[in-house]
Amino acid sequence: MASLLYIFPHPDDECFGPVPALARQRRAGHEVHLLTLTRGEATSQRERLGYSKDEMAAARYQEMQDVAATLDLNSLTVLEYPDGGLAELNPLVLEDEIVSYIHTYEPDVVVTYPVHGISGHPDHLVAHAVVKRAVCALRRDGAAAPRRLAFYALSPAPDDTDRPAHLSHSPPALIDCQLPIRDEDLETGREALHCYETYRPVIEEHRPLDTIGDHVSFEVFAERHDPPLSSLLDRLPTLDDKKGLPGAP
Repeated sequence: MASLLYIFPHPDDECFGPVPALARQRRAGHEVHLLTLTRGEATSQRERLGYSKDEMAAARYQEMQDVAATLDLNSLTVLEYPDGGLAELNPLVLEDEIVSYIHTYEPDVVVTYPVHGISGHPDHLVAHAVVKRAVCALRRDGAAAPRRLAFYALSPAPDDTDRPAHLSHSPPALIDCQLPIRDEDLETGREALHCYETYRPVIEEHRPLDTIGDHVSFEVFAERHDPPLSSLLDRLPTLDDKKGLPGAP
């Protein structure tokens, strides 16, 4: 069995798309860890609910506990960096924190957002940059983990797919893994997504899992797989392979 560490900036990032992959990976017996950098307190849903930032953070934290239980995650860690404010932080502080969790879990694969962040949210862009830098620094230092860095990606949508216009897909040439999912994985993902009661109007409006189809897509950093892999754990680089990857000595 292998281990994966998903790193996202906000509560619900793991459920607005990649969640069937997490469900499948747990069903297969792999360790799945989730690290969330903020408590999501700055969301506009707070105003709709009449919550203070502290109240919103507490509500979303509890929702994440329910998500972790639904997905049977091996661990969930929610940090308290400012929601919407990651770009104002010293990136080296974030990098050091992320490296410490990679050392703790020693994942085979780390997963975060692609360079465009899918929605373009500044926190998503920071997460991509800082996680990528952290992994490259670990490679430079000769660390054994992680063996692969991957980015959750949207494939181009069919013409008749009602996908929000502000979401960016990855070009087909950059899709290195298409992870097949079963109906049971999608159903578990829906159960996890609906743990976010504070986001129910957004979920009902955008229905983020309706466009997933029968697979979840990923880019793989500094690797090229054509045809795409069917698992993020296929053909993992060896220590010798990693010598040619960015950041390696």
